[in-house]
Amino acid sequence: MLPHELVSELVVPVFRGVLAHKLSERGMSQVRISRLLGISQPMVSRYLSVPLSELIEELRGLGLDVDDVARITDTLVERLANSNYLEYLKLLGSYINSVLKKGLLCRLHRKTATAIPLDCDVCSTLFGEIADPYVEEVKTAYEILSLHPRGHELVPEVGMNIASAPPEAVDFRDVVGFSGRIVRVYNKVVAAGEPTRGGSRHTASVLLNVMKKFSSIKSVIVIKHSNECIQKMIEEGYNVVRVGPHTSERELFTELEKTVKTLDRAPDAIVDVGGMGIEPVIYVFASSAIKAVKKALICVEN
Repeated sequence: MLPHELVSELVVPVFRGVLAHKLSERGMSQVRISRLLGISQPMVSRYLSVPLSELIEELRGLGLDVDDVARITDTLVERLANSNYLEYLKLLGSYINSVLKKGLLCRLHRKTATAIPLDCDVCSTLFGEIADPYVEEVKTAYEILSLHPRGHELVPEVGMNIASAPPEAVDFRDVVGFSGRIVRVYNKVVAAGEPTRGGSRHTASVLLNVMKKFSSIKSVIVIKHSNECIQKMIEEGYNVVRVGPHTSERELFTELEKTVKTLDRAPDAIVDVGGMGIEPVIYVFASSAIKAVKKALICVEN
């Protein structure tokens, strides 16, 4: 059995089931889901009859990182929902290749094909550059923001950034962020750079400070300070925390660290009231960059 056959038999069907659940959660009909995934409607029904938690556990049992699965599928769902099928295929294909390249299925493969030598390195050498799922996640989050008709209203005067971190991140170099600021140009959101590991020291450092205590937090977007926005978040039940005023970045991080330690639940937003010559902003947090952007967009929705 070829490695690709193993993936096709064990991983792809379960992964497709997870996607079916997430598309259904967005209110899509089984017929539309079947068209998007290229499968029959009865097969969609069969996938949806299996609890999502069971599908996730099945992937965990195969050695896949369930955090990666959750974030990859969020990105894939956005691309399907926006009819960006080519980018969907690229990311899904790249992810499947990464499963093989990392050797996650080697043990199972040897069970089905005992002739495979112990020093087999076919998968680790066969595949070249693999797409970084966290870069793709931040790209997709930016697309959601830039396509929103009022997304530009969230951009602070100093510009914004979107950052996303893998669970094991300990340094800003581990975190994906835009290498340049995201700015407002008239009624458009424009990124002066590309998302990359280590792209943003400041935004990544804010995120890492919160991640130290709350492992559920993986991403952040920096948006414009607005009392109306803060009020909307509170009305939605968000946990909104305030820090500042302060006179320097160092002072901000000192206060931020102290404040986060006192919290008993993860913050949805931290309001930095700024200081002399320092623009106030709001940091909005979530388990993925896509969710952080969607959470922030409540501020410009009626």
